[in-house]
Amino acid sequence: MDATTTPTPLSHDEYELPREVRTVRVNRLKARRAMASDDSSIKKKHSVFSQLQREMRGWSVSALRRGFVAQGHGGQKRAFKVKLVGEGVNDYSGPYREVFTDAIQEITDLDPAGCSSLGVLDPTANNQADVGEGRDLFIFASSHDSSKLNVLENKDLVSSEERDLLNSFSSLTHKKSESSREIEEALLYLGKLVGTATRHSIPCDLPLPLGAVWKRLAEENIGVGDIIKEIDILAYKSGENTDVLASSQRRLLNSFAEGLSSVLPVELLSMFTGEQLRDIVCGNADIDVELLHRVVEYEGYSESDEVIFYFWEVLREMTTTERKLFLQFVWARNRLPLKESDFDAPFKIQRDNKSVGDDGDYPLPSASTCFFTLSLPEYKEKETLKQKLLFAIENSTTMESDYQTNDVEINEGWRGL
Repeated sequence: MDATTTPTPLSHDEYELPREVRTVRVNRLKARRAMASDDSSIKKKHSVFSQLQREMRGWSVSALRRGFVAQGHGGQKRAFKVKLVGEGVNDYSGPYREVFTDAIQEITDLDPAGCSSLGVLDPTANNQADVGEGRDLFIFASSHDSSKLNVLENKDLVSSEERDLLNSFSSLTHKKSESSREIEEALLYLGKLVGTATRHSIPCDLPLPLGAVWKRLAEENIGVGDIIKEIDILAYKSGENTDVLASSQRRLLNSFAEGLSSVLPVELLSMFTGEQLRDIVCGNADIDVELLHRVVEYEGYSESDEVIFYFWEVLREMTTTERKLFLQFVWARNRLPLKESDFDAPFKIQRDNKSVGDDGDYPLPSASTCFFTLSLPEYKEKETLKQKLLFAIENSTTMESDYQTNDVEINEGWRGL
C-alpha cells in the first residue's frame, strides 16, 4: 500500500497542510435540506455525495492516493482538506471523516416509498420483503433498460467460457442509456470514495452482498445460486430472471471495481477472502462497546466515578442505530475498527465543568470529532445522562464550531434550494 501512496512535500509549518492537498467545499446544510425534500433531482444535485463527485471531477486519481498526516490532526491520513460551508469548523480530521460518513449514508437512504434517494444503491428484494438472508443489504441500482442486457436467445450455442466473458465485459458490449451511464459514473466514483476511505482507515457502512460483491472482488469462485439466494430468495426458489439479475450486478460491479482499483492496488484484493475484504473496507458492523471501553482515557474523571459507570451502562443499553449515532457524534464515523491496534487515537472522556442552569437543568454533552473526545457533565442520575446524551446525538445537525464564521458564508450555507 505504501508503495502506491502519492508523495506529498512537507509544508514549512508542520501543523499546516501543504498546497498539494487540495480543499473540497461541502455544503452539508444544503445537503440535509435536499435529502429531506421529496424531489429526487434536488437530492441528486445537492447531496454530499454529489457535491464531492462534482468537486473532484477532473482530479487525477493520484491525488486520492495521498496519505498526508499533519501534526495535531490526530494521526488521520488524508487526501484532501474539507471546508464545511457555514459551519465554522477547522478540518483537523473530524470534517474529513464526516464527509465520507455522510456520503455513504446518503446512498443507502430510502425515500418514503422505500426507493433509493440517489439511485446509486437499491435495497435487495430480501431487504424489501424482510425475508431470507441479507435483510439489511443493498445492491447496485439498475436502470430501466437493465432487463434487456445479456439475454442470450440461444444459450445452447454459447459455451460457459463465452458466457463468462460476455458477463465480465458486458459493460463494453451493450448500448447504454443516459440513466445507465449516470449509474455507472456514480458507482465509479463510489469505488474511488470507498478506496480512499480504506487507504485512510475510515470504515464505510456499506452493506453490499458478500457473494455478488466482496467474494467477486476477492476472485473467489461462487455460484449464481448462492449469489441470488443472498439477494432474492424468492427468485432463487422460482428460478426466474436469475441470470439477468446476476449479470446485471456483475456489469455494475465492473464500474465499482474500476473506481476502487484506481485508488487501491487491485493485486492486493485477491490476497483476502471475501469476508476479510469486507471487514477491511467496512469495519465492524456492530458497535462493540467493550472494544471502545478498552481504548478509553479519562480527563477529570476516573473509572470508579458514578457518572462514568452510568455512561457505559447507557451505551450498552443503546440500540445499534443509536450507537452508530453516538460514534458519529464523537468521531465522525459510524463503524469501529476491528481491533484495538487499528485505533489511531484513544477514545477520550473529559469532565465538562459547565455549571447547572438557573432552572436546575444540566447542559448537554458535547464532542470534538477531530480528537475523538466526549465532554461529559457530571450528571447525578443515570436517566438524566441517558436523556441528555440521546438528545445530543439525535439532534446534532452541525459540528461544534471552532470559530465564528462570516455572514456571507452563513447565508451561503442556509441559502434556499
